[in-house]
Amino acid sequence: DVLYDVNESGETLVTEKITLRNLTSQYFANQFKLTISAVEIFDIKASDPGGALDVTKEQKDTATVINIKFNSQVAGLGKTLPWTIAFKSKDFAEKVGKIWEVRVPKISPSTTLEGYNLTLSVPQSFGEPSLISPTPKNQTISGGKIFLTFDKERLLSSGISANFGSIQLFDFDLTYHLENKNLVPILTNIALPPDTAFQDVIYQWIDPKPLNVTVDDDGNYLAWFRLNRSQNLDVKVIGSSKLYTNSKVRNPALNETLRKKYTEARKYWEKDNPQIMDTLNEILKDAPESSSEKAKLIFQFVVNYLKYDPERLNESIERLGAVTALNNPSSAVCMEFTDLFIALSRAAGIPARELNGFAYTANPALRPLSLTKDILHAWPEYWDDRRGWVMIDPTWQNTTGGVDYFNKLDLNHFTFIVKGLSSEEPIPAGSYKQSLRPNDLKQSLRSDDLKQSLRQDTRDVKVSLSENDFLGKSQLDVQIEAGNPILAGFPGKVRVKITNTGNTLHPSVPLAISADKILILNTGGSASQGGQKLGPIPAYGSAEFSFNIRTKSLRDSYNDQISVLLGGSASQGGQKFTKEVTIKPVILFQTVPL
Repeated sequence: DVLYDVNESGETLVTEKITLRNLTSQYFANQFKLTISAVEIFDIKASDPGGALDVTKEQKDTATVINIKFNSQVAGLGKTLPWTIAFKSKDFAEKVGKIWEVRVPKISPSTTLEGYNLTLSVPQSFGEPSLISPTPKNQTISGGKIFLTFDKERLLSSGISANFGSIQLFDFDLTYHLENKNLVPILTNIALPPDTAFQDVIYQWIDPKPLNVTVDDDGNYLAWFRLNRSQNLDVKVIGSSKLYTNSKVRNPALNETLRKKYTEARKYWEKDNPQIMDTLNEILKDAPESSSEKAKLIFQFVVNYLKYDPERLNESIERLGAVTALNNPSSAVCMEFTDLFIALSRAAGIPARELNGFAYTANPALRPLSLTKDILHAWPEYWDDRRGWVMIDPTWQNTTGGVDYFNKLDLNHFTFIVKGLSSEEPIPAGSYKQSLRPNDLKQSLRSDDLKQSLRQDTRDVKVSLSENDFLGKSQLDVQIEAGNPILAGFPGKVRVKITNTGNTLHPSVPLAISADKILILNTGGSASQGGQKLGPIPAYGSAEFSFNIRTKSLRDSYNDQISVLLGGSASQGGQKFTKEVTIKPVILFQTVPL
């Protein structure tokens, strides 16, 4: 019987009341070893009916091993020895921004474990639980505490993951270093943190201002810049993000084109490799038809098969890919955990892709980061037809000793980029590095403050927890361009440029263009009200449309109004923009005496 009692500061008192039953008539137990996935354990005390027990501890990687020597020798078939161990730790609960996170490691599977009951107790001041995995057997409130109880069956496959609070807030300050080594100007882009099913992003400042910001098929926001020959450009992006426990998407759907692409082989995701296929067949030999159950089996295989290797962080990390990871399971970092899951999932026909970004961790030994010099993280997500995209983290489930990172991900994973159509692009903030240029080096060497400049914070990724909530607001500016005057009887064009001057994404809405007298030709060529679909436009982004127009005859001469309607009618919350135009004939027709 185990009690994890968390206090207001997050310190946890763990008390385990254990009964050992002797299953033999020839032997007795003289010591007991307990391994806990935690690195900060203190105030260890143990006792049996004979008094205090001798306790020692040792550190092994991310675990603490506690050794207990018994006072009494309990011999005889069926004889029992009741004893208790208690210790404190700060590894199981922490305040992370606006939420409290509590993690309890899973129990080791053992054929001799007859019974196991665990109670998790947290203060009510932590807030309402927004995520508890697995589902507790009972949940009660008493004396200002929330009590969650779990039995053996619920804890054999995973540990406990409990969040109290429903959103997390981050502020970010990102720097991108762009360089054009060509002899001609180029057009290039950087990937900005995007909105996803589990996060909203606002941009307070992008300097210099991009030419445009577009959205690719993976949902990434690409900010475009023009660089002259041999030009170097540093781009600064400042903003905030809000992460959600539950998906914002109510009716998830994945079109067949993307579904096919998200199950194709790519570099590092060698889904058609015979070793990948043989491994998959072994994993799924008795699997149910459900794709989510298959994904869970693949996830569990990756967690159990690979071993995290912190030594690779001391080197220039090279990405190995799924097949190499399969052949070298003891030398993995987050990239290998991610690549192997994606390759196996795609081989099983399950759409899967990679996420890169910032993952907040207060304990890198248990929840490591390892992607780049700016300490980023990689984790995968897979597609479930009922839930949509589901983020998971096999790396952290492995390094935390089985804490559940499959059924619900925490609010610490802030996505910078999505890799689905390609396994290599785009690259996240923090990867746009630039070497010190010769002129800069000469200038630095002349400076008396060289040592001081080298001590400055040169990180390109700065992300911090925030307490300040925000409400993103998009704002569309519409410019309508047409000839002035418009010549009657001749083909003409109306150009519509729509710019998002707000700080967040504007969703896709219908776009319609009309006029009182001028004929507007849509893409089908018929003379009717022009109708289009305005795709989602990120902050600082724009979209342009062109419509063909003409008048009814060469004699027309009048004033007209061209209207652009976004998002439906005014009653539906749509926005209307207008432009006054003048139509004049090329030749002045008038009646004269014969």
